Amino acid sequence: MKTPKLAYVVEDDPITSSITKLILRKSLACEKVQTYANGQRAFDHLSAALHNGADLPDLIVLDLNMPLMDGWEFLDAFSGLPLPTSVCVFILTSSIHPDDITKAAHYKEVHGYFSKPLDDHNVERMQRLFQTCGE
Repeated sequence: MKTPKLAYVVEDDPITSSITKLILRKSLACEKVQTYANGQRAFDHLSAALHNGADLPDLIVLDLNMPLMDGWEFLDAFSGLPLPTSVCVFILTSSIHPDDITKAAHYKEVHGYFSKPLDDHNVERMQRLFQTCGE
């Protein structure tokens, strides 16, 4: 079973961020989880890691509604990065608007769209979807 070595949780709500971090460690057996309160911080760190040859995430769990740089802006910037390997992106949001779900499907990096809060069914779905990321 493939497991993420490094995951980013990009989420402005500290409680959701902490719970997601615990779920990634426990249910997806993720070795290391880094949390970012907005897309700008995550993007800056990712860009620096890419530039410096540091570890890149295997998985990014991304909220859509955040200050400074929201999830859509992050995805637009992220899509332009010359990443050497694919990174699996899961959207975790409170939005159940059909337009958001449709828009997310247009990003090749997005492999799953999940509604908050995560339940057991969606965690199992995350596990299955992660197995197919990068194929």
